Amino acid sequence: MRLKILEQTPTLLKLQLKPAAILYWFFGGLFVAGGVLLIATLAKTTTFTCNRVEPTQESCQLITKSILKSQVKTWNLKEVIGAKLDTSTTAGNSYPLVLLTNDGSVPIDLVNADSTHKESKARQINAFLKNSREPKLIIHEDSRLWTYPLGLFLIASGAVCIIYMLMNGIIICIFDKTLDKATIERKGWLGQEVIEAKLSEISKLNMDAVTIDTVTGTSSTSYNIVLNLVSEKNIYLAAGPMFTATSAEQTIDAIASFLKLD
Repeated sequence: MRLKILEQTPTLLKLQLKPAAILYWFFGGLFVAGGVLLIATLAKTTTFTCNRVEPTQESCQLITKSILKSQVKTWNLKEVIGAKLDTSTTAGNSYPLVLLTNDGSVPIDLVNADSTHKESKARQINAFLKNSREPKLIIHEDSRLWTYPLGLFLIASGAVCIIYMLMNGIIICIFDKTLDKATIERKGWLGQEVIEAKLSEISKLNMDAVTIDTVTGTSSTSYNIVLNLVSEKNIYLAAGPMFTATSAEQTIDAIASFLKLD
């Protein structure tokens, strides 16, 4: 939050507060884009099945479904040679699992599995192909169980940052001793909000009249300025904790100096 004193006389103090827009837009956009990318690329179901119903109906099928597309590949069981890990490339932090067919290799995309689990799936496929008495094989994975909640959480976090910006384009604080009035005017893209209170109800509390509200997250701390009223109906300067420690101290010093708080 950037502080600017627009006007200051013995009876009038007018402050302008502007959020650090670049950081909020950056993190808001980053979280939203990250959530969308996570859901678009990793939220999918993968199902590989093989059936031995009778000699003329022996087949294998690989179905991959995501939010963007669905893909189905089908082979005659005799066309499937086996499965292995492709150690020449990497998929995330592990080697990809590939199905070997007469037409070449086809990746079986398992998002949740590491190399150990993929190798186990490869052995399972190879064991089925060697055992002619095994009637059916099913390998299934649904990564949407964790990618959707995490992706939506990132999108919601980004949206909160952006909404904060839209709600707090500019904040004008006017303290008028002549009118005995404090006015907080928030001008944002979503509209305008004006909050008023008697200045005497604030100054009567002396040093407790203006305080800092601290909000601590997992990796950062942000602040808001609170005008405490005698009626115990507090007024927050910003709609959310958008001050840094430095800007919060500067704002409190300016208000306390004007109100002559001991």
